[in-house]
Amino acid sequence: MTSDFERAHEFTARWEGGLVDHPADPGGRTAYGVTQRVYTAWRTGQKLPARDVWLIREDEVLTIYRTRYWEAYPFPSRLPWPLSAAIYDMAVNHGGGRSDGSNGAGGLLQRAMTHLPNGAPVDVALAACDERETFYRAIVRERPSQSVFLRGWLRRVNAQRVWLRENAAPALPPRVILIDMAGQEVDWSGRPDKYGGVLLDDALIIQLRTVYASPGGPWNYPGLRVWVRRNGDMVLERAPLKPKDHTEAPSLPSQAR
Repeated sequence: MTSDFERAHEFTARWEGGLVDHPADPGGRTAYGVTQRVYTAWRTGQKLPARDVWLIREDEVLTIYRTRYWEAYPFPSRLPWPLSAAIYDMAVNHGGGRSDGSNGAGGLLQRAMTHLPNGAPVDVALAACDERETFYRAIVRERPSQSVFLRGWLRRVNAQRVWLRENAAPALPPRVILIDMAGQEVDWSGRPDKYGGVLLDDALIIQLRTVYASPGGPWNYPGLRVWVRRNGDMVLERAPLKPKDHTEAPSLPSQAR
């Protein structure tokens, strides 16, 4: 199942790709949205030698994004979806800001919540987008040299508005799907029931998800064939239940070891 961080980062990554060293950009040398200053500070914290940010690895990029922007002030990870995604993208672009909410993504969030103190998460997120656009335009008024970036900034905030409306619903939990006697897929009701010779209940589903944690299959479980799809859905099909299946515990498949 895709996490909220992964869903949020899918949008942000569209706007933070590539290697950049624009003379008008105060961020300076940048790779995939990570500036040289941020990369050097992160490597120092990891007790690693400084290195050119253009040599950054993908796993380092994601770790920096998660720890510095998703899990840090103003803590998008603690906000409801899709407000979390909106504030995460703003933190990446503007920084988290000071804890008093006077600047950065924290300031945009605080001003949006002032306008809509009881608003739904998507409405507060859209209000934060309005605050973001105002902030972009203020930058250009105060520093005309930054006008070269305004068109791209506004494209980003307008794309975010569209994306937030399209992705306002929280991610659906992965389903348990049964193959019926006609070979058709049907959703498990969630109630304990016999499926072939197996008692299908919450305890068994938890065990199956633990044993078969990665996408793949079919795997053989006593009385069942098991598949896990990339979206987290688990598909179960009846299989012959042999006498020894009643006493032998299943072993981990190679994909889950």
